[in-house]
Parts: sequence; structure tokens; C-alpha cells
Amino acid sequence: MKSDPIQITGLTLIDKALEFQSKTPDKSEWTLKKLKDNPPRFVRLQQLGVLLKYFTPEIFHSRNIASGLDNLFNGEFILLRDTNKYEKIFSIMDIVITSNHPFVEQIFEWTLDELQENYIDLLCYKIAINDIINWNRGLLTCGYSYLYCLEMTKRFSKSMDSKHIDDFLSLVVDPFGRTVSKNELISDFNYPKEDPYDIDLDWV
Repeated sequence: MKSDPIQITGLTLIDKALEFQSKTPDKSEWTLKKLKDNPPRFVRLQQLGVLLKYFTPEIFHSRNIASGLDNLFNGEFILLRDTNKYEKIFSIMDIVITSNHPFVEQIFEWTLDELQENYIDLLCYKIAINDIINWNRGLLTCGYSYLYCLEMTKRFSKSMDSKHIDDFLSLVVDPFGRTVSKNELISDFNYPKEDPYDIDLDWV
């Protein structure tokens, strides 16, 4: 059974934001007031408010978490930061490019706009990967005739590795590459103690 992570990084913010978006596609419901009668989503939105404040304070507003999520998805926070914060990630990007395209010359220095473009595109790719990996999620039972399809899709899903993309997205969100414990967030930032996956079970 899935459980809430106790060691949290910039990638955790992205994963939680994408999960929340998939469970609550209607943006008009992205408020604590609207979700007060839905405990699993309410706790998830509370968590996102804290993580936005911790990792992307440039786009955090306590009364408008929805705006912060939109800005997280479109990479707006990148443009609000100093380019120097991303020297490490620009170097990583250069290594990947030059090792695969040695004859392509870099003419200009990286810009924040270019980083934002890469971030948005790879975030969209991650969403597509998640859709494939979770293709059979929610399937509780099936007949014999569908089992072949089930096993083939499971086999392909297990072969997919998005680690390099996840590492990139995590560093864009948090160039310092921090890991913070859930207990520290609870103590210092009023992060919810509840595990939303436990609440999911009770809610069902």
C-alpha cells in the first residue's frame, strides 16, 4: 500500500501536485474552503501549500494555493530567480548535450526562459509517463481474456525509468537539492500530520 513520504524533496512537490491535479481536475475546487468536506483532497492541498512555501516561496500565497500550483506547472517560479542559482543544472544540461551532439556548438549562455521551456516539456513528458505506468491502476479484477494485455502493459511499465527526468525536475524546483523530513515540516511549518493515503482508505 502506498504511504506518504517521510523524506521530502523538490520532486515530492511535483509528484504531489500532479497527483492532486489528477484527482481534482477542476481548478475551481483548488481551495481549502471548497475541499473541507473531502478530507483526502483537503489534506493534500494543505501539504501542497506548505511545500510551495518551502521550495518555491516566489510563487506562494497562503490565500491562493491554486495560483501557486499553476505557476509550478508553467515554471513561472524559474523566471523569478537569479540565473546563478541554476549554474549546476546548466552544467548538467551541457554535459548531456555535448556527449550526444559533440558537433553542435553552444553560441549563447543559458537563459531562464530556455530552462523554463525544458522544464515544461519534461514535466509534460512525466505526466505522459505517469499515465502509461498507471494504465491498469484501479483494475481490481478482470477476466481471463484480458490477462494477456494486463501482463504486457505491466511488463512495459516496469521497464520505464524516469530517474534522469525526475532528477532534473527536482533540481529546477530546488537548485539546492535539499531533503527535509516530514517531522521537520510538521514541527516548523505546520505540515499536516495525517497520511492522505490512510485517509483514502477511510474515505472509501
